[in-house]
Amino acid sequence: MAACPSCGAENPEGARFCNACGAALAQAEPRRKERKYATALFADLVGSTALAEREDPEVVQAVVGRAFDRLSEEIARYEGLLEKFMGDAVLAVFGVPRAHEDDAERAVRAALEMHAVLSELNRGFAAEGKPTLEMRIGVEAGEVLVDVERVSGPRDRMLTGDAVNTAARLQSAAEPGQIVVGPGVYAST
Repeated sequence: MAACPSCGAENPEGARFCNACGAALAQAEPRRKERKYATALFADLVGSTALAEREDPEVVQAVVGRAFDRLSEEIARYEGLLEKFMGDAVLAVFGVPRAHEDDAERAVRAALEMHAVLSELNRGFAAEGKPTLEMRIGVEAGEVLVDVERVSGPRDRMLTGDAVNTAARLQSAAEPGQIVVGPGVYAST
């Protein structure tokens, strides 16, 4: 809530004029944004919707949660930053907040390790009588716009750019177990 400087009335965040007296309200400082060259990694657990339809929700949540915990560790190991989880998918970025000369390679190595980790997890899931998972990954590098304030806070909508959209499309084109890289990553590695 924002207090009106004229009458003191409380107004909803983002309001431009006071609801009580009509006075103009001070606007928040614009968010700081920077253009950066970064690599986006988009990974999707294939078939988790069908899995949720046939398995107990607690089992699905435990399996998917364990998988995402381990996959997140691999992303962090290669200095990637988790931007967000979207249902059964994850978006990570390499090169934000700190750029490395080899961010595209780091993203590809993380993707390879993510598949290896999922294979290891699946062996354990199968031994426990739990369902197994498949994953497909798309990776692309390019210029992105980064909402700098979201790097250290809530990261949802932190990134905008064609590299992010292309990584998502590449992931959709991949077969389960595959990693598909875009031309930006191919040229960088």
